Amino acid sequence: MTNPKDSIRIAFIGLGERGRKALQLMLPVEGAAVAALCDLSQANVEDAWQFVADRDLLLCDGRDAYKQVCHAEGIDLVYICSDWASHTPIAVEAMRGGKDVAIEVPAATTKSEILKLLTTAHETHRQCFMLENACFEQQFLDALTAIRRGDIGELVHAEGSYYHHLDDRWNPWRLDINRQRRGDLYPTHELGPICMAMDIGRSDRLQTLVSMDSAPVTGPHIYKEHMHRAAPDFLNGDHTTTLLRTERGRTILLKHDVMTHQPYERQLTFLGTKGRITLNDTGRPSHEEMTLAMNRHLIESLRTGTPLSISVADMATWCAVIPLSYESIERHFAPVAFPDFYV
Repeated sequence: MTNPKDSIRIAFIGLGERGRKALQLMLPVEGAAVAALCDLSQANVEDAWQFVADRDLLLCDGRDAYKQVCHAEGIDLVYICSDWASHTPIAVEAMRGGKDVAIEVPAATTKSEILKLLTTAHETHRQCFMLENACFEQQFLDALTAIRRGDIGELVHAEGSYYHHLDDRWNPWRLDINRQRRGDLYPTHELGPICMAMDIGRSDRLQTLVSMDSAPVTGPHIYKEHMHRAAPDFLNGDHTTTLLRTERGRTILLKHDVMTHQPYERQLTFLGTKGRITLNDTGRPSHEEMTLAMNRHLIESLRTGTPLSISVADMATWCAVIPLSYESIERHFAPVAFPDFYV
């Protein structure tokens, strides 16, 4: 783009804890201009408005308020931080309204949602960016440089774990997702960086997936504690393990556990023919740093028209682990073929 935009005018939809934090972490970004705030709850809109009270904004609340925002004039980007089930409907409405979208993880949780986002992005020629901040963590970016430089030889295997007992952060919609589904419900924090390191979608493709879960021992107790009713139909296991293989014969191991009581931890291991790199994140303040770095990249790319580091096909690939893990488990832990979203 020869004439970069001075600013990107942003509408934030979904202003709970995550949305308000996202708003705060966008304010220092050069070229970002908050243009609208939207949530189901008027109280959430008012709570968020205090951070930008000196600005002339569109303020909306209510179940269908997002539609007004998605078709409003003077908005370039819709930044979506609502619950998972609403991500795709809001993003599709926004892209059809001529807006680029940035979607909290996971952007989509079913095959139909993934295909809807892909198709709509291609039809409307709008950007559809998944807000996977783990891909912008400095220790990972340093590791990625080392891997591409050949410091550990040829990369042959990678592992990623996500352990996060949610304690008092459980809410009804997330508990119900875990009650209704068996699988890896939140894989992108690990898989995104691994796919970047393995050059997935460029020089390699994901080919096969197998998932296996432990019994749902803890989930029914958590559900009864927070929802005040029994859940004999609770499905999601305490621990889910997923193994993937690429076309080039490399392997990926993912581990997901939000049920058992253990400290928060994200871990990545990259194994090469000449060594390995292991990264560990135990929830230190780097989360804000990597979100700020991600926001800067997003706004700069949209202002200048340069490619985003996470494409809509990347989003589709990383999110596809969710429904494919359901399918593998339902088929008694059988291998399933991985679709190619890059064609």
